[in-house]
Amino acid sequence: MSDAKQSGEAPSPGVAEPSAEKSTFATLAVQLFVIPLAVVLFCVALAGLFMWLTAERKGLDDYLGALRASSGEQRTRQAQYLLNYIQDSKRWQGIFDVTAQISADREQFLAKNPHAVTDIVQVFEESKGQDPKTRRYLALVLGLLGDRQAIASLREGLDDGDAETVKNCLWALGRLDDEASARRIIELTHGDEQSVRLMAVYVLGSMDSPAARGVLEASLNDPDELVKWNAAFGLASKGNAVAWDVLARLLDKEYVDRVTQLMPKEGRPLAENIQRYRVAAVMWVAKLDPSKATPLLVRMSTGEADLRVRNAAIQQLNSLRHK
Repeated sequence: MSDAKQSGEAPSPGVAEPSAEKSTFATLAVQLFVIPLAVVLFCVALAGLFMWLTAERKGLDDYLGALRASSGEQRTRQAQYLLNYIQDSKRWQGIFDVTAQISADREQFLAKNPHAVTDIVQVFEESKGQDPKTRRYLALVLGLLGDRQAIASLREGLDDGDAETVKNCLWALGRLDDEASARRIIELTHGDEQSVRLMAVYVLGSMDSPAARGVLEASLNDPDELVKWNAAFGLASKGNAVAWDVLARLLDKEYVDRVTQLMPKEGRPLAENIQRYRVAAVMWVAKLDPSKATPLLVRMSTGEADLRVRNAAIQQLNSLRHK
């Protein structure tokens, strides 16, 4: 994925043609979900803010040692360095691709560094109530490492007083496919913090429990448009046609432009990602209800201003006509 690095919140999504097979969480993250601008830019921001790459390259033990030995702002900085190390390492190229090779590489990395997760979890827990920035970064590191021994600490992180930490723990638990956290994640979809609701819905989209599906359906009525879109893509991935109306609205460029302009600037999706979401919506409406989608796609095939979205509509029409 082009935005494989990330900055503190979650992966940047792309889109792909829906598959009939059940997707893993990582595949759904790549294909389906809507994550705002702040999520997309995290890794890029870190790379720009910190010049550590120009210094002599350290190993994992060096970063872990510096993390354990530091405190306060220095510990936060060391947590950032550790996240950069994990993300920049060649071992993690294509980290969000769901392939056997990537899984093998991750296992090999953990086998070579058997103490890594234990050490990071220890610092994560020590920082509770004292150092929220460090906990935010380390939650992401634990999600990237993908070791299930971190699950208990990440679950506790869902009750953290810092919304960013909660959001990052949600993302990490989604990466770890922790279905046992579903009840607590469902509770978080009812909170006041938009970013937490968004990430909770994002994670629930990968879960198979009937309760998760019911919450996704309810989230189609969330006051926040990004939460609605996340819920719709999650339901679409399960073949649930109740998402159709929300997805169909994404085909209306005037509506999408209007609602995105009303979003806070820091939470607004990039224009290129909005385009990807609309292309994905074209594919999903055609898959969920071809007869209802056809007249919309016909209009888009000649009247849609965005050429990429128009081409997607034309391709779907051609596919439907040859079935």
